[in-house]
Amino acid sequence: MPVQEKAALVTGSGRGLGKAIVEAYARLGFKVAMMSLNPEELKKASDGISRRTGAEVVRLAGDVSCPEDVTRTTQETIERFGRIDVLVNNAGIIGPPRFLEDTDLQAWNRTLGVNLGGFYLCSRAVLPSMVERRQGKIINIVSGLGEMPYPRFCAYAVSKAGAIQFTRSLASEMQPWNIQVNAIDPGVMDTSMQDHLRNLDPGVLGEDVHRNFVAYKEQGTLKDPRDVALLAVFLASDDSSHITGEIGTLGHYRQLGWRPGR
Repeated sequence: MPVQEKAALVTGSGRGLGKAIVEAYARLGFKVAMMSLNPEELKKASDGISRRTGAEVVRLAGDVSCPEDVTRTTQETIERFGRIDVLVNNAGIIGPPRFLEDTDLQAWNRTLGVNLGGFYLCSRAVLPSMVERRQGKIINIVSGLGEMPYPRFCAYAVSKAGAIQFTRSLASEMQPWNIQVNAIDPGVMDTSMQDHLRNLDPGVLGEDVHRNFVAYKEQGTLKDPRDVALLAVFLASDDSSHITGEIGTLGHYRQLGWRPGR
């Protein structure tokens, strides 16, 4: 299918990586629906993308952890575009940056509800139409913290570990219907989430952890979300139809045939 005919729904797209993915898709002619919790941020992002690309993007305010919001935004996208070919599960929150014994139940549940429950709700909502047409792409944004311990980020790490296994399991389930499910571990990016962590009191994160986040910025090691968005383009394209159930960094997908310059 030519990219000009593809329709995508990208969650958490009012800023950061989600916004970069929407713009990359729009530049190629995708029909794109943007979903975000913040209506004002969403409007600003969609207006900017439309102005820069000349593409029309649909903005849909909603919470990925709310079943009613997910049902509504999915239905509106299908009504507008006729289908959803690509779902990018990008919406996520850092959660409470504190030790487990200091984490209250509400904050724990909210983190898992957005970072893992949102993947479940959005994927479940788009799958019927994908199964009916026997084609589709689901791209999950995960994190290396889902596979390694990191002090004070237990809720976030557990949610991302679940998202990694969710990717593998769903990919296996959907293979008979020609639906590819893959996950991107983008590494540490130059986004507002990193700004938030650097601005926290060092006592909240611990001196060593806070120093690491500051160093990422000062040393210029933070990735540009636009570079990661190029991988999301590849995983949404027919060129990646032989790839499913993969979880990896940009380097991992290069080994599988992705060429950012193409």
